[in-house]
Amino acid sequence: PERFIEIINRVGDDVLSDDKKSQQWDWSHKLVGKVRKEVQIPISDKEEKEYLSNVMKQGCLDYLNEAIFDHKANNWVKMAGVKSPPPTLVNIHLTQSWIVSSYAGDFNPWHHHSGDFSAVIYLKVPDGMDEEWEEDMKDHYPAKGLIEFCYGDAQDFRSDNLKFKPEIGKFLVFPAWLKHFVYPYTAKGERRSMSFNAHMLIPE
Repeated sequence: PERFIEIINRVGDDVLSDDKKSQQWDWSHKLVGKVRKEVQIPISDKEEKEYLSNVMKQGCLDYLNEAIFDHKANNWVKMAGVKSPPPTLVNIHLTQSWIVSSYAGDFNPWHHHSGDFSAVIYLKVPDGMDEEWEEDMKDHYPAKGLIEFCYGDAQDFRSDNLKFKPEIGKFLVFPAWLKHFVYPYTAKGERRSMSFNAHMLIPE
């Protein structure tokens, strides 16, 4: 939602533009990114914090319900039981969230996350990225600035990777174990995204 993007960007602008706050909320020591800054997101307003949390949890819940429908949520069935009621937001526990602020030449090497779910939400894209993508698409392997997920080995009749183009407001949820990589780009300006991790849980 636009409100979600506005809140995170407002807090992100405040932290990223201030060296002291950037150092205070630095999260890069926990991450693998080769990027300008990676910071946590200090939300002081309780109503905004609850709203943001619910949007993130809903993304994970939608993913989980789709997996249950497809009979692919084995760990959830082990935890909750075959005849359990459908999961709700109380069954999603957020653990960490952070902003990734990158510029030309920055990249994120192959890695995976912790927990059950991970996500990336795009907040800002450099003005020149569309032109860069159009030019890159003429090449044999367009990749600049894209995120790529990879699983298994290449075989007949299947692909072992999937790429996504960053667009403001795009919200990708994926299993935390799924390896992914973010390619560098050359356009001038900030590419900003938010990531988070979450667990499935059964409340006491």
